[in-house]
Amino acid sequence: MLLCFTCDPYQPLNDEHGLTRLAIETLHRYGVPVMILTKGGRRAEEDFDLLRKGDMFGVTLTFTDDIQSRRWEPGAALPQERIVSLINAHDRGIKTWVSLEPIIDYSQTVWLIRLTEPVVDHYKVGKMNHMPGADLHDWKTIAAGVKQVLDDLGADYYIKKDLAKYLEPAAIGGKQ
Repeated sequence: MLLCFTCDPYQPLNDEHGLTRLAIETLHRYGVPVMILTKGGRRAEEDFDLLRKGDMFGVTLTFTDDIQSRRWEPGAALPQERIVSLINAHDRGIKTWVSLEPIIDYSQTVWLIRLTEPVVDHYKVGKMNHMPGADLHDWKTIAAGVKQVLDDLGADYYIKKDLAKYLEPAAIGGKQ
């Protein structure tokens, strides 16, 4: 059960009321593994003690630059804090993943992949949609470049359909 793609399970309301912890406990009671996605950074670590085999902890990473992160992701933990939470999850034996979506700045996306690869078990990559400037990107070059970096590192990844459509059919595949 994914916690959560269109919201954040570690927003301040959940910190105050422990709703995410309660949800994890309830799902586990019924044998349902959890897959967490957050921009909450270290706030999520309070529930690491609940995560077990079959569960995954993930963060959304968009920028390496704190200024851009604050502008595009107000209220989110800064990128370095999210990366630290990935490292801490990995060090506890928790399977980790990163959502690289939306790609806004290709060079920062590549840097984030290279920076996190030692502690990330899986990547999901998607393009920027429904935002001003999305059509100005060279998605064919970006898709091929991101895929090449992931392949060169031997990373496990999934390129979402919105970005995969820019890859040559023979190029789709790899360790997905």
